[in-house]
Amino acid sequence: MLTWIIVKVILTIIFVKSQGHMSIQSFITNLVLRHQFKRQGRGPLNVQKARHMVSKMAKRYPPPPKSVTHTPVPAQAQHALCAAEWLSVAHPKHTVLYFHGGGYFFCGLDTHRPTCAYLARTAQARVLSVDYRMAPEHVFPAAVDDAVAWWQELLRQGTDPKTVVFAGDSAGGGLALACMVAARDQGLPLPAGAILFSPWSDLSCSGETMKTLADADVMFNPESLPEAAALYLAGKPSTTPLASPLFANLKGLPSLMIHASRHEILLADSTRLHDRAVVQGVTSELHLKARMPHVWPTMLLLPEARQTLKECGEFIARVARSAR
Repeated sequence: MLTWIIVKVILTIIFVKSQGHMSIQSFITNLVLRHQFKRQGRGPLNVQKARHMVSKMAKRYPPPPKSVTHTPVPAQAQHALCAAEWLSVAHPKHTVLYFHGGGYFFCGLDTHRPTCAYLARTAQARVLSVDYRMAPEHVFPAAVDDAVAWWQELLRQGTDPKTVVFAGDSAGGGLALACMVAARDQGLPLPAGAILFSPWSDLSCSGETMKTLADADVMFNPESLPEAAALYLAGKPSTTPLASPLFANLKGLPSLMIHASRHEILLADSTRLHDRAVVQGVTSELHLKARMPHVWPTMLLLPEARQTLKECGEFIARVARSAR
């Protein structure tokens, strides 16, 4: 038995090496996600179970490095501000407003702290991670209201919008986009750009890859996403622009940097968003990697993730220079 396990490990390493463009860490991560995360996600959506699972996982994360200051910010009801936290280098050149993923019903500041801390270092920035209200306790448009409120607060504090980039993964990527659309419609200044990791931009779940990549996706079962969308929408139409910004008017938005996997069911959310943005005059760059899991840039154990976050730091510096 032990001999067969060793043989399988050797064959796995040989296979991964033969791929060239995929790390061993990514290969193993895909196996673990498929046999644990995806398998446990079958059946009806269980909000409390999902929250407990990610909270337990986040407790194992190391604290931010000493070069990054971690400053919690309590909710301020008098200013309609939800809780948040700053992850900042000593002398930040830029500001990142970050919105975590989690289907609008789970994950939070603790689950995304390592990603925000790493992004703070690669971008030489201060990153404000927002603990926006989530479903089913708080439904649409609570998350959008919280996002816009924090953007207004940063502007009120004197933050130069030309030095700011929005960022988010999955639902947080959709929220970052919705926040920009809402800010534009309210006449607020816009940031210099936005970074979106596998953004969930279409809560109607109508992208063709929801079906064509159902087996290839190592994280999600297609039927779970409409359930999560229904929790958040609470009866609102699934194509409501601020809930599904794929259907919003994107004209006038700043530069977008979109990252996604070629083998995730939400791939079409990124490709269609990129195409619509370009047609509507928005500068957009789309980066796709094969055989990677959903929101892989947030998985810091992967060398591909660390490299991508470095590239995000370069994008932030570039769009900030262009906005001046």
